Amino acid sequence: MFGLSIIHIALCALCAMTWRWLRARRRGRVPFVTIHAPPHSATLQKRAGRKTEPTTSLVQLVRDKVPALGPDARFDGVWWLPGGHAQTIYSTIGDFSKVDPVVYERVFLQLPDKGVVAVDVAPPLTSHPISGSEDVLLVAHGLTGGSHEAYVRAVLARVTQSRDIGGLGLRAVVLNFRGCNGSPLATPRLYHAGSSDDIRHVVLWICHTFPECRIYGLGFSLGGNILTKYAGEEGDACPLQGLVTLANPWNFVEGSRHMLRSPACRYVYRYALGGALRQLLHVHRKVFLDAAKLPLSRQLLEDILRWPRITLGQYDTFVQAPMFGFKSSTDYYEYCTSSRLAPDIRVPLLAINSLDDPVVSTASLPFEQIPDSPWLVLAVTQTGGHLGWYARGADGRISRWFVEPVAQFLAALMEYGAEDRRKPRGVDDGAGFVMDCQRDDVGFRQLSLEESELVVSGAGESKLFTGW
Repeated sequence: MFGLSIIHIALCALCAMTWRWLRARRRGRVPFVTIHAPPHSATLQKRAGRKTEPTTSLVQLVRDKVPALGPDARFDGVWWLPGGHAQTIYSTIGDFSKVDPVVYERVFLQLPDKGVVAVDVAPPLTSHPISGSEDVLLVAHGLTGGSHEAYVRAVLARVTQSRDIGGLGLRAVVLNFRGCNGSPLATPRLYHAGSSDDIRHVVLWICHTFPECRIYGLGFSLGGNILTKYAGEEGDACPLQGLVTLANPWNFVEGSRHMLRSPACRYVYRYALGGALRQLLHVHRKVFLDAAKLPLSRQLLEDILRWPRITLGQYDTFVQAPMFGFKSSTDYYEYCTSSRLAPDIRVPLLAINSLDDPVVSTASLPFEQIPDSPWLVLAVTQTGGHLGWYARGADGRISRWFVEPVAQFLAALMEYGAEDRRKPRGVDDGAGFVMDCQRDDVGFRQLSLEESELVVSGAGESKLFTGW
């Protein structure tokens, strides 16, 4: 036994040295980060009172103020997580329940279609009352996730801290999509990869609650796609000062092909993703099975809930597409694809993706759209997997590399003083709802204070499928 242990340790050490040697050689040939930007990157105009200050382009701001994405950027990867698959899988099997604790105050919003979403605010309003002018960070999570996710907390534990202790002083508002992370399901509707309509309701709530705020966006994986789609749909009217996305899937038509081409996707990931969505459906099955009317048969729904396993493509074909009125899964994928809207974006967008992401192929990245997208900077890393990017910190602990570029970019936007975006204005409709004065389909009713609650994430167990 002792001899076997020595052999095991020696093999581990050899693997570690080999991995470091290969990584060093790779770093010597190829930069860790490659920046892709259009030839004519958008010029960022200054807000009133700072008009006389020099301006710069979006890509130059990234080059000057985000050293984590610069030519000297380093990624000190963890030797036992070599490559995208290991980085991705560790996000699901690793124990992050007691790191980066964040205390949220939960607020429930009823929407015009009678659905309910839960928004988690950090720091809580009860302990940190609203100040005159705040910088608010709207956060959208990944597949079936929520504010409890380790990747969300990794960023928020940093940027919501006060400036005097190294944070950015941001107020975070995390939208838990319908049915996710304990958000109640009041109607037979969950959410999908293009659910930008619910973003509008929450943005209106933010503008109504923090009337003098500036809003920034942060989206992870599926949430990154939804925020990008929202920014493109809003165009010049987008109220966000800027946004960052991590591991955005971008193109769901190409993604569906990748799920069949890649052996790992064919035999592992498409079942993991399909199973996660079905598990969310199973949690809320009573709402669907008891509904007076459904766009698909109850018998089919009951059969799907009993299947031993289900792929992402099967779930999208039999549940997602008909549930939301799409003609087919292809029709659904085309609608959700955010890369088609990249040229319509009119606010600064920094998107970070990894070349070895096993879920999002390089063919899905918006290289074709970049020349016509002056407000987009795409940073592509050599490794990191899907929402992984686990690196060894200066103190020897494992940390998420992406926290640095996200914090640096947000700090750069806040410091730069770009012109303020026009925000939607809400008016009371007399029935308890605050409605967008420009749109009769956007609004909210904040439920009573008694129904709000404090939620502590990072000090206990996560829920459902996690990590992506």
